[in-house]
Parts: sequence; structure tokens; C-alpha cells
Amino acid sequence: MKILDLGLVEYEKALSVQEGILRDRIDNKIEDTLIVLEHVSVISMGRHGSDKSILDKEFFQNKGIEVVVSGRGGDITYHSPGQLVMYPVVSLGEKLRDVSKYIDFLEKTARNALMEMGLKAQRYDDRRGVWVDGKKIAFIGVAFKKWVTYHGIAINIANDIEAFEHFNPCGERGISVTSVEKESGCVDMSACKRIFIDRFEKDMEVYYGGVDGNNVAKTV
Repeated sequence: MKILDLGLVEYEKALSVQEGILRDRIDNKIEDTLIVLEHVSVISMGRHGSDKSILDKEFFQNKGIEVVVSGRGGDITYHSPGQLVMYPVVSLGEKLRDVSKYIDFLEKTARNALMEMGLKAQRYDDRRGVWVDGKKIAFIGVAFKKWVTYHGIAINIANDIEAFEHFNPCGERGISVTSVEKESGCVDMSACKRIFIDRFEKDMEVYYGGVDGNNVAKTV
């Protein structure tokens, strides 16, 4: 699997890069690719999102934070520097085409990485995402085209989480949000990124029998 680190990048530019990689993966021109990055501050609206989930539009307007419409699943979320975003562009084999199981996989690999970092991360049967002591720390929003995955998961590492108080994250009312930094103190983003990448590759082997065409189909 190829790892592509885009660093800090605006949402729409990252989306353009992701869509190009998606096209090439569908056409079987490239191998599976894991894109990792941080976004410039932005509100991302999924296919099920609504601006009714924004409680304080003036807060975001005053900070110059735009709302962008995304083709991913899910509702509304917030990205900013210090949040780790992972966009796997992976071709799933015919026997592995299950949206719920793929989302389960993303949650499990994020939980496993957070546990490696000493956090008591959890998943819930009735709520998507990853949680620490009842506070949400990771957010899921995926999409598929010809059963190649794109979009993915965002994990609060060392980002400013104040903005989450001014909208309903993922459309859920009354939830609290946290970050690795808030739970464990100072963190090294580069070290965290390495843990999440390594965990993703290991768990992809466990849950999907390998990557880059081992048991994951190259054709769609």
C-alpha cells in the first residue's frame, strides 16, 4: 500500500487529489493508497447533513470558516489543524463488499491505535465513531465508487475542539468531544501519525486478508 502524506491542505484541494487517486485506482493504474493529512479549518457537510446542525453560524463566519458540501456519507463535522484525517482509497474484493463492515474496520483500527497510545477508546453498537469516556474523538464519513473506498476517518489529536460546541457533530445533539491532547497532555503529531498508519496496515491485513491485491481484488 502506498502512503501519501499531504500535510496541511485545504479541503477542496485534498478532495481533488483524492478524486484523482480514486479514478486511477478504479482504472487499476495504481495500488491501494492511504492518504493522510490535516485540513485547514472547515465545516464538512456529508450527504445526510443539514445546516440546521450548525447552532452558531456567526461563530464560524467570524472566524472565516467555510462550509463545504462533500460527497461522503454521514452528517456534519469539523476539520482543523491538529486533527489527523485518513482517506483510504482501497479496492475491496467481491466477497468483501460490505459498507457496515468497512466502517466497523475503520472504527476498530482507530480504537486500536488510540489504545496503543494509552487511551481507553471504545466503540458502541448504536453509535458510530470512536469514544473516550463517553466523549467522541473520531468521526467516520465514507463513500464508495465501484467498490473502491474514499473519504474515511478523522481523529482529534491536538486540534482546537472549541468549534464542536457550536454545532451538532454528526448531527447528534448534546454530545461531548475530546482529543488525544486533552486526554493525555502534549502529543507529537508525527508520532501519532506513524502509530495510526502502522495500525491501519496491520489491521487491513487482519480484517481484509492483505492489501495491494493479495486478497483485495485489483479489478472492480
